[in-house]
Amino acid sequence: MTHTEMIDKWPSLADFAADIGVEYGTAKQMRRRDSVAGRYWLTMQEAAKRRAISDVTVGTLAAAAAAQSPSFASRGEAA
Repeated sequence: MTHTEMIDKWPSLADFAADIGVEYGTAKQMRRRDSVAGRYWLTMQEAAKRRAISDVTVGTLAAAAAAQSPSFASRGEAA
């Protein structure tokens, strides 16, 4: 699951923004970039729990971020 897919579990982008304490425009950029900064992960996990939104945890956020990151090998660097 991607960060965008997790954001889209909220009733609206405005609800997501309010729940994690960012401006609507910031939330829109997060969704467009498919990237939520790590400093918001715990808040996002807690907000999802309050709304009974499943599969939004620090672990799933980290897994999504790791899946997007190019591997060292693909950049020609030693692992």
